[in-house]
Amino acid sequence: MDLLNRYQQLCEEIYLLLSQENNLLKQEQVPHQHLLHTKRTLLSKLEFLTEQCKQVEKTGVEDKKQAQRLQQKLMKIFMLDRENEKMLLALQMKQAVHLPCKNASSAQLQDLHD
Repeated sequence: MDLLNRYQQLCEEIYLLLSQENNLLKQEQVPHQHLLHTKRTLLSKLEFLTEQCKQVEKTGVEDKKQAQRLQQKLMKIFMLDRENEKMLLALQMKQAVHLPCKNASSAQLQDLHD
């Protein structure tokens, strides 16, 4: 399997995983650790393949249309990952607001308020 095909397959896997994460976040569910670990693993593979692609001379790319499709898929991946990160942050902040504050005294809370 050539480099562009491996790259395309990996991009599809990452996009599918990010879509699953996105669906969980839209349901206000924090993604489980296995999904996050898989995401980190796939993204590190993507980084490795990206470096390999940089080593290939531009004239060596036979299928420029496939390379353009891959570039578009990467942009979708980056946008979806950014959206997921924003939703995850918002969800974590929402959950943190609902956590009981049992270690702070009323005097400490008053100091924060003032």
